[in-house]
Amino acid sequence: MLLTIKKVKELYDISRITLINWEKEGLITPVRTPKGRRRYKKEDIEKLLGMLEEKPKPKVSVHKETRRIS
Repeated sequence: MLLTIKKVKELYDISRITLINWEKEGLITPVRTPKGRRRYKKEDIEKLLGMLEEKPKPKVSVHKETRRIS
């Protein structure tokens, strides 16, 4: 199923700018209509969203530095 930018926004709350940025990063490739308009495959959007959600969050550790004054 092909989705317009507007439909992607309605279904997934993803902005036009985000879609275009993902396209520039090579994460998603839209299908172009004869007039050059972008259409996105529903499966591609859902696959990408799944990959983003599964990405492990980096662990942050804080090390306290102690200094001794002699």
